[in-house]
Amino acid sequence: METPENKILISAVIPAYNEETAVGQTIEELKLALGEKTSAYEIIVVDDGSNDLTAQKAVSAGARVVTHPLNRGYGKALLSGIEQAKYEWILIIDADGSYPVEETEKLLPFIPAFDMVIGARQGPLFWGSWVKAAMRFIYLSMAEFAAGEPIPDANSGLRIFRKKALENSMPIICYGYSFTTTMTLSFLQSGRFVKFVPIGFTERIGKSKIRPVRDILRTLQLMIQVIIHYNPLKLFATLAIANLAAGFVFAAMSALNGSPPGAFVIMMGFIYLSIALFIPGLILDAMRRTGWGKSGPPQS
Repeated sequence: METPENKILISAVIPAYNEETAVGQTIEELKLALGEKTSAYEIIVVDDGSNDLTAQKAVSAGARVVTHPLNRGYGKALLSGIEQAKYEWILIIDADGSYPVEETEKLLPFIPAFDMVIGARQGPLFWGSWVKAAMRFIYLSMAEFAAGEPIPDANSGLRIFRKKALENSMPIICYGYSFTTTMTLSFLQSGRFVKFVPIGFTERIGKSKIRPVRDILRTLQLMIQVIIHYNPLKLFATLAIANLAAGFVFAAMSALNGSPPGAFVIMMGFIYLSIALFIPGLILDAMRRTGWGKSGPPQS
């Protein structure tokens, strides 16, 4: 039997780095939203090495503050807050006002039926310019390839999830900006129930801390690590097939050009490389099935 909405116990975790202009308002709005929909809640702000009044503003607004002496990054800030959380359900939301707090109410009806409910951002602000939209499309396509199912928003910073479910996914969760992406993929790959709920998205208050090129490259690296961790054969088989297809294209073009010298050797090279790519996939898949990869999370 599902727990009624007003019996939900939630720990809200807000990572914050130099967010003095917005964190107080976010906390006040969150208190109103959670106060109406839960029987008990707590709000934890993780001050990730801020050099402004973020911590003081958070305390004044009634939040419990966890302080990092140095800036350790988005994922580490979230993990610090989650470790301090006392309730079963964790809500994460950014401090900068980009996720309207009232959107959290759209997520609550889907728990506890789902292990994680993600607010999937919509609209032109989410997609941005055509360059940003193209990069986001590629990014989401790779995430969907890794997960094997549609993902409308892989790295949304507004979501609710079971604390225990995250703990079981810790071997593949990263500490940096890609925390939410790897969480999404690890939940889906491990068979957890995940629900995407469309939400609004607005301009943030203050200056963005994201460094696009670095963060995207690290996210792509972590996607590959997630695939290798959960389904290595999928990655290596795809590379092997792509290489073999390239070999056949080369062979066809060579035949049309009268089979120039060395064409046969190059064709055999494509075949051998495909085999060399496929075999590690088989080995890693066998290792996965026997319980490999129980060490700590990848660093980002």
